[in-house]
Amino acid sequence: MKPDWTFPHAFRLQPSDLVAFVGGGGKTSLMFALAQAWRGRVVTTTTTRIFATQMRHAPIVLSISPEETTDAQFVFFQAELVSALDRFGHCLVVGPVSGDKAIGVSPALPARFLTDGCADLVLVEADGSRMRPVKAPAVHEPVVPPEATLVVPVVGIDALNGRIADVAHRPEILCKILGKEWSPGARLTPSEIGCLLTHPQGGLKGVPELARVIPFINKVETAEQRRWARMIARDCLQSERIEQVVIGAAQSKRPIWEVQRRVTAVILAAGQAKRMGQTKQLLPWGQTTVLGQTIRQVKASEVHDWLVVAGHEAAAVAEVVTAEGGYVVYNPAYAEGEMVSSLKTAVRQLSPLVSAVLVVLGDQPMIAPETINQLLTAYWEGAGELIAPVYQGRRGNPVLIGRPYFEALLNLPPGEQPRALLQRYAAELYLVETTDEAILWDLDTMADYQRWQPDSE
Repeated sequence: MKPDWTFPHAFRLQPSDLVAFVGGGGKTSLMFALAQAWRGRVVTTTTTRIFATQMRHAPIVLSISPEETTDAQFVFFQAELVSALDRFGHCLVVGPVSGDKAIGVSPALPARFLTDGCADLVLVEADGSRMRPVKAPAVHEPVVPPEATLVVPVVGIDALNGRIADVAHRPEILCKILGKEWSPGARLTPSEIGCLLTHPQGGLKGVPELARVIPFINKVETAEQRRWARMIARDCLQSERIEQVVIGAAQSKRPIWEVQRRVTAVILAAGQAKRMGQTKQLLPWGQTTVLGQTIRQVKASEVHDWLVVAGHEAAAVAEVVTAEGGYVVYNPAYAEGEMVSSLKTAVRQLSPLVSAVLVVLGDQPMIAPETINQLLTAYWEGAGELIAPVYQGRRGNPVLIGRPYFEALLNLPPGEQPRALLQRYAAELYLVETTDEAILWDLDTMADYQRWQPDSE
């Protein structure tokens, strides 16, 4: 059984983090949900404003005046805050209260709550959206503390449901950012929301240079909404500024559906195919080759990126890969420990942004994209960092290996195969049941090829 994501795990929260929430789509509810999930001392606050109905989500509220932020007076407020945290573990700090709302604190103040034993986590609502699911910031927005270590741009998936005039705060600015002609009847697309979340004048506006950025796509509850959210996340992950993307519904029983992290498919096509007697990756398969069809199956899946490792007959392999619009990594040691040396070659060249590899054999043209998606979904849902498919009790390929195991993979001796890693960490391996028998098939012999190739009937 897969464990559900927790908020601290999904957002990779660490003690002394200062988290700022920007955008629209439920920032306040997300902030309080994270505060409730944190097992420590947490201060919630705002640099904009907060209403009385929202303040009720905190067990205790302290109001701080401008005079109390001076060094001489802050020590007294700090003592009051420490007492509140000792008692409740969570305290909301606001500026002066007027009527049904409180104004925000200075952006210089939240970092001070992390000092002298006050809180070990500070959460800041740093933007306003007038309860709309999506927004574009004005010149003076957002108000992100300069010490923020994590910024969370938030959008509600319901931003796709209506006209921009109805779902967006500052719709004219939003259209200007997107280069979209302003029309009250216009609607947003998933790719436009992804663009907004990663635009320097949108979701990335005011983000400190060293802060991590993890967008949250909120109010995702149906399968269709989840499909849209994945499209948005995929576009977000094109930006190197984005660490990962969290998809969920902050106020539901299952607040986090998945965490979209970058996965690169590594297709191993460097081998000499000694049992076959010829380069099996280059044999005809339908309108392409064995390797070409394997690539097409991978491309039809939801994997973020893919590459092919070449060795034996590298030029011919590269020609197939280029025709499919891919990238080739050459393994000069392909004749020595073929599979593991090829996998090591690929892993060493991966961007540090890649969080996992999907290891695909170059002679698996029958593997279904849906099977690949099952493995990816298990990974994004938090099943683990080592994932393999199973058909009727038999484990097959491809397999997913997360970055926490890259070092162990790189330390495998030349004679080992990647499966040795799965055997060593068998207790941590998550198995995905599938109806796809092709996970057990590869083309080791000419008889295999003749039996399974499309023209064999």
